[in-house]
Amino acid sequence: MRYTPFGTTGMRVSRLGLGSMTFSRKLDADAAARVIHEAIDHGVNLIDTADSYGQSEQYIGKALDPATRSKVFLATKVFLAHTEDPDTKRNSAANITRAVEDSLSNLRTDYLDLYQLHHPDPDTPIDETLAALDGLIKQGKVRHVGCSNHYAWQIAYTNAVAADRGLPELVSVQYDYSLLRRVVEVDLEPYCRMFNLASMIYSPLAGGLLTGKYQRGAPPSKDTRAAMPMYRQMLAGLESDAVHDTIDRLRPIAQGLDLSLNQLAVLWLLGKPWVTTVLVGGAHSEHFTSLYDVADRELESQVVEELDELTADRTAVPYWNQPFRFAPGMAGQRVLPASPGTPPQTPPGVPPQVPPTAGS
Repeated sequence: MRYTPFGTTGMRVSRLGLGSMTFSRKLDADAAARVIHEAIDHGVNLIDTADSYGQSEQYIGKALDPATRSKVFLATKVFLAHTEDPDTKRNSAANITRAVEDSLSNLRTDYLDLYQLHHPDPDTPIDETLAALDGLIKQGKVRHVGCSNHYAWQIAYTNAVAADRGLPELVSVQYDYSLLRRVVEVDLEPYCRMFNLASMIYSPLAGGLLTGKYQRGAPPSKDTRAAMPMYRQMLAGLESDAVHDTIDRLRPIAQGLDLSLNQLAVLWLLGKPWVTTVLVGGAHSEHFTSLYDVADRELESQVVEELDELTADRTAVPYWNQPFRFAPGMAGQRVLPASPGTPPQTPPGVPPQVPPTAGS
């Protein structure tokens, strides 16, 4: 297992993190405990959960004794309503104060390494949210704060307010990113690179599309995620010939490297210098172990570039007259998607993006 700095926090985390959304939804407490301990045995030191993932927090807390807890960084998220008052907003001080106590109790820990705003809350002033998070840090209940499912402008605004008020800034962002969904490369990824925010990737297999288990023209089997009502938007990808065409082109590349399709997809993500950690999850142990088997492997740069080109139509198209470049002295010189001096052109017939995975 390889490790990398987690943004500006001083933490060093494993390149593969453990996502726990399936705990209590697909895995019972005993199975979840086995997955957790297997992950730690393979060098994983970051476990991510959320107050909205069923009993996931409780399962993790039950599995981690004090000695094991000291080996991992725990990250959870807040957005569920934790008070009986229907007018209490999700990212309000009242809800956050109650939510963190529930999460600490569920996880059986005195502190959280990372506490994340699961979604933006337009009904709560950001000053109130940040002040509540600041209080948790000063009390020692939370070490760092981050976010998930935020646009770059929302993070920029939040951190500008935080800097102006002397409140804690968001140090990380968790987002949906894969070979089939690359829209974050337009502005969120450059923002994270420029300001050194840690990037936590969820749905690296596009909700299972990059496992290769779904077949063109065939309805999903009843035991798969795509067959569940809450994941109905995955059908847009399953029914897209463009998506299956891309997958069909990825298969021989994976086979040529002696990799499975899911291993290739994760290694492509790990080949991106701005990706801090890729959260892996699943409903069966083999979903995790196949990725641990290649955790210390790297794709050759030409393979990453080949995959970039093959899936270029999965990105959004930047402004035609504003190709993105890092400023001199930044972490690198890069233009999306055209070469320097060439205005990006909208590809004809660009297929729709694979919708984000529900529940993340």
